[in-house]
Amino acid sequence: MWWADLDKVRPVVVLTRARVAPLLTRVVVAPVTTTVRDLATEVPLGEAEGVADSVASLDNVQLVPVDRLLRRAGIVAPSRWPEFCAAVHALMAC
Repeated sequence: MWWADLDKVRPVVVLTRARVAPLLTRVVVAPVTTTVRDLATEVPLGEAEGVADSVASLDNVQLVPVDRLLRRAGIVAPSRWPEFCAAVHALMAC
């Protein structure tokens, strides 16, 4: 997770594979918001990830330049990634 300069400075979860992200000029991110709508495309986040109770919104993924990533905000444990995969599946309705 990173703090990113988007519409305002906010935490984001970088969805681009860590192995290739350093080679790219842009990465795919899911913005983090405290507005919780209980959607299948939201992944709950909180203290364990280094942020206040919130969600990563997969309905609002964005492609952002890496220079918009300001500093680390926290870490999403690898054990949480299946939740992101499920949210992407719900996003695409496939």
